[in-house]
Amino acid sequence: MSLAEFVYTVLLSPPPLKKGANWLIRRMLPERLDYNGLTLALNPRDPVVSGALLFRVYENVELRTYGQLLESGMVVVDIGANIGLYSAIAAKRVGPSGRVIALEPDPESFSFLGKTIQYNAFQNVEPHQMAASAQGGRVPLFRNPDNRGDSRLYRDPMLKDSIDITTVALDDLLAQKGIQHVDVIKIDVQGAEGLVLAGARETLRRSPRLSLMMEFWPYGLKQTGHDAKAILQQLHADGFTLFEMTKDLLPLPSASSWDQLIARNSGRQYTNLLARKLA
Repeated sequence: MSLAEFVYTVLLSPPPLKKGANWLIRRMLPERLDYNGLTLALNPRDPVVSGALLFRVYENVELRTYGQLLESGMVVVDIGANIGLYSAIAAKRVGPSGRVIALEPDPESFSFLGKTIQYNAFQNVEPHQMAASAQGGRVPLFRNPDNRGDSRLYRDPMLKDSIDITTVALDDLLAQKGIQHVDVIKIDVQGAEGLVLAGARETLRRSPRLSLMMEFWPYGLKQTGHDAKAILQQLHADGFTLFEMTKDLLPLPSASSWDQLIARNSGRQYTNLLARKLA
């Protein structure tokens, strides 16, 4: 659990404190944030993601690992792009000879993704207002009013607001663009990772040096009809070496380590994984 998550989910968990903290953070958020040489468009309605970025406590371990994966000329896919932090980092690292495909289905977050691209004058980012899934179509997206990074493709008692969005299989989208292989994929879709992977079978097969970063939330995966261990087994069968992104990368070499990983992340707990195809 990061510092931001500890403060927000533990110290500020009583409703009166959380409501007050959200109000204060919203008032503090600037329109733009200079962030490690990038300019990010913050969402003034989102005290969680934008607030954590403001205080420099947002996914620091994951961002360090992500930056180490990126090289000039790479093709990167950012699934669940939100306001565009990961897309912007990738765009800067891969340069004009690289490509970044960014998917964000929520129209509000998508508007800030577009502003982040505009503020940095990126020409190599291709934004799409849609969700990656097992197939194309229209589905409801359930949104958290206090955390714009917590939109879900399944009904949750805590999330009352929903909108209809467009979905696409990643294989189909990349085929339309003539992209044969991908170098890095980042997935953060609140339990819908299994749906994304189901629609990306050809992409995973055709990408011999692929690095895949994804949130791993057994509870959320179950809500979308996927078994956490089965996903790990499939990635292993596809030739990926698995790591948990802790302070140092923790290898996950065997079924017993997968069982331990799932046990550590029961209930509402989650972690982040790195899956790499290594020669």
